[in-house]
Amino acid sequence: MGLKRSLLLLKDSFLFIHTMMEGKKIMKEILTNAHKFILTNARLLERRLFEVHFEGLSPNYVGRVVCAYQNSDGGLGHGLEPDVRCPESQPLFVSQGLEALEEAGYRDIEFATSLCDYIESVSDSKGLVPFFMESAYQSPIASHWNEMTVTPGLNPTMNICGLLHYQGVQHEWLTLATETCCNMFFKNPPLEAHTLHCASRLAEYIPDKKIAMNLLDVIEKSLSQANFFIPGTPVETYGLTPLHFAHKPDSICRQLFTQSQIDSHLEDLVKKQLPDGGWPIWWEPPGLASELEWRGRWTLDALFRLSSYGVL
Repeated sequence: MGLKRSLLLLKDSFLFIHTMMEGKKIMKEILTNAHKFILTNARLLERRLFEVHFEGLSPNYVGRVVCAYQNSDGGLGHGLEPDVRCPESQPLFVSQGLEALEEAGYRDIEFATSLCDYIESVSDSKGLVPFFMESAYQSPIASHWNEMTVTPGLNPTMNICGLLHYQGVQHEWLTLATETCCNMFFKNPPLEAHTLHCASRLAEYIPDKKIAMNLLDVIEKSLSQANFFIPGTPVETYGLTPLHFAHKPDSICRQLFTQSQIDSHLEDLVKKQLPDGGWPIWWEPPGLASELEWRGRWTLDALFRLSSYGVL
């Protein structure tokens, strides 16, 4: 019996080791194929972000790329949002540029303050900004953006505020806009996932932790009813999932989701990789360049989340 039991245990050990090795091989193939897709199709910004996260590149190089999008008015332009091809500065471009800096773990107060100066110049009396100025619609743009107005709102203002707080900026506009956004958010919580995601960014980085917790409470109460939120799997349409809100295990929003939710979305995310190594997008871009740039972005996002949760 002793010998038989030992042989069975040895067999189980070999099976366990084989399973682990096969799993590691599959994960390595996912990363290798995704990297090839990024090298083939993505912008310099996404290629540099990949190098920072997976190859040890200094975050300074991401800062240099984002700076290259800056116009003389202090804002960011040149199609930084791939679906909007205009060269002029736009608030949404500033939002996405600041996101790239945060993803790289790069802080540059002087540069961030110059962006803040631009945002102040295009804000309303309460400090709110729209997605775009009228100039955005003079260049090729994805059809879904035609439904948007140039009315200032919580999205993208809350996101910009949160990311400027991450940069450590001290600015009159930032103080005004943060107060306005919090008052509006608490008075009339939005039932729309993108705006709630902007609020989560502010909650993550606002210096006042009591306000941060209050923002998180409202997000938790509103999220289940929000348009464009996808709580379960499989994901078969465009929307934001728990992995968008809790993109890392230490994200402030991680506590809003069960481990089962996170695990199911990670598993579903792995399954969504296409044969070319990239991840798909769920909307119609204005052209092939936009499609490849967005797919490069979403491929990088997928790798970030899988890596942060230890899948890769």
